[in-house]
Amino acid sequence: MNAMNSEQLQRRRFLTCSLSTIFALRATQAFPADTIAEKQKFYELRTFYLSDETCQKRLSDYLEHALLPALKRITGSPTGVFQNINMQEDRCLTLVIPFSSLQDFGEWNERLIADITFQQAAKDYFTQTAAAPASQRMESQLLKGLSGSPVLELSNGETPHLFELRTYESPNLKLARLTVEMFNEGRLDELMREAGLAPVFFGETLIGNQLPNLTYLLSAQNEVEHEKHWRSFRSDPRWEQVRQMKKYQSTISEIRSRFLIPMSYSEIR
Repeated sequence: MNAMNSEQLQRRRFLTCSLSTIFALRATQAFPADTIAEKQKFYELRTFYLSDETCQKRLSDYLEHALLPALKRITGSPTGVFQNINMQEDRCLTLVIPFSSLQDFGEWNERLIADITFQQAAKDYFTQTAAAPASQRMESQLLKGLSGSPVLELSNGETPHLFELRTYESPNLKLARLTVEMFNEGRLDELMREAGLAPVFFGETLIGNQLPNLTYLLSAQNEVEHEKHWRSFRSDPRWEQVRQMKKYQSTISEIRSRFLIPMSYSEIR
């Protein structure tokens, strides 16, 4: 009897180990690390703060006719240029620049300097002085695409679109990693797509302000539809199940949101 029980116990342990191995192999096959690394995008978010419409026009001309064409030649990826929905309250332009690797990000300024076509197109912009700058200041942050949603997704449908840039700040790095895990393991990108929120990218901020944080961009036709999609997402029982998990409690200290409209020449729209 004892020998039989021992044999059954060993068999159960063997089956448990075998099933665990199978699931682990399936997970590895479904999301191989090297494939994710090859696809994983990096994003630079540049925000230019402007004093008036004249500055905005000067900067916008530079972006449209010099910088964006050069970035297209250098990165081969679409660049987004957005203005705040209410420019009277906060006058700024925001660029979303995708890169295929950190090396591409590190080299693009040097490639710009070597780009004769860019230098010619940017000649007027480079004549600006401290007395008449194109912008008051510029902020930049570098993001790494999440492993669960590593690439840029262009929105579909009629244009122009409305975009929402959301940032989830965490109190410390450990909690920030749990926020990233929540998005990856909870497949929040899929739930958002099903709800109609149309995500463009998700990124973990490596360098920038309000660290540590996770930042992502959503698109919609208009504010009414966008809010309807948010209600659909929030009422999804799968999101509620993820949200209620104990390890994800109190991982986010503040949520910041900005509504953006693409410029006419923005390639992300």
